[in-house]
Amino acid sequence: MTQSPVFVINPKSHKVNMQGSVLTRVAVDYGDIPIVYFDGSTPLNEALSPLLQAGRDTIYVEGGDGTVVAALSAGYAEHLSGRPMPKLAILPGGSTNLAHAVLGLKDFDPNQLRARLSQRKSQSLVQEITTHKAMLIETSDMTSPYVGFLLSNGSLARLMLYTQANLHGKTRGAVSIARAILQLSLFPYSTKDKDGLPLVRQSHFERLCEGQESEPTEQTFSLFSTFRELSLGLSPFWGRGDSQIGFTTAAWPIRRLRLGIAKALISGASQVLERHGLNSRGCSGMVFKTDGPVMLDGEDLPMPDDKTFKVSVSPDLEFLR
Repeated sequence: MTQSPVFVINPKSHKVNMQGSVLTRVAVDYGDIPIVYFDGSTPLNEALSPLLQAGRDTIYVEGGDGTVVAALSAGYAEHLSGRPMPKLAILPGGSTNLAHAVLGLKDFDPNQLRARLSQRKSQSLVQEITTHKAMLIETSDMTSPYVGFLLSNGSLARLMLYTQANLHGKTRGAVSIARAILQLSLFPYSTKDKDGLPLVRQSHFERLCEGQESEPTEQTFSLFSTFRELSLGLSPFWGRGDSQIGFTTAAWPIRRLRLGIAKALISGASQVLERHGLNSRGCSGMVFKTDGPVMLDGEDLPMPDDKTFKVSVSPDLEFLR
């Protein structure tokens, strides 16, 4: 099995910006491998899709979780046109790097990558591959879905946006997440969003079920993922069972919020949180309407005019380890 790679590098992602790009150093030795520099200012598929159409079958991604979403989404758009879904090789280039922690390359220093790439044209190439399903996120404004792993809504999405804007300094990742949780624990209702309203507040969430009456409710947040464990060792999908997607929602208001946060950190989140108004279950997909915000793997998604999102499960995707 040969490999025809393309490199996708986000020069503005935290680790790449601070330490430089590993793939850029490796690319010097492999002039036949195209490089796409992506910083989010233009859609990735504008540069990546022609390369996939020309036969590139493996995307090496060096950036944060948002860059992984962009690469997966571009690859899936081509897959919908009848082309094979490209494999992904993920290097940690961002702040939290959750996708890399679960599905990324185990060895990603320059020498290891050179050794791997030197065999890419060999018919006897053996690759360790992990398969995993992602979520497909569709709205009425889109021609092809976003593809990602962690979807948040309401106060949790606001907290992530607040962390990016106010707490992401030189120290990022788990440390900045821990700082955000600490601040939320100490000042749960006095920490303000940019609109002057509390970060923790109610959001409208209406689950739309075909052939049934809708289920409108006021919530604090909702969370979907195909991962079982998140950053800081949190496992917030205790009721998921064997379902492909874990879905957890928090009623408004969360009862005894500070105690609930402490329990989540100590226990990694479990059914003890149900007494605080949290509910967890599994699902294969969902259509819902919300007044937002909605984030996918750290990226703020545009709100469609009808405020409706469809979540479903992708086919098995392949990741090089």
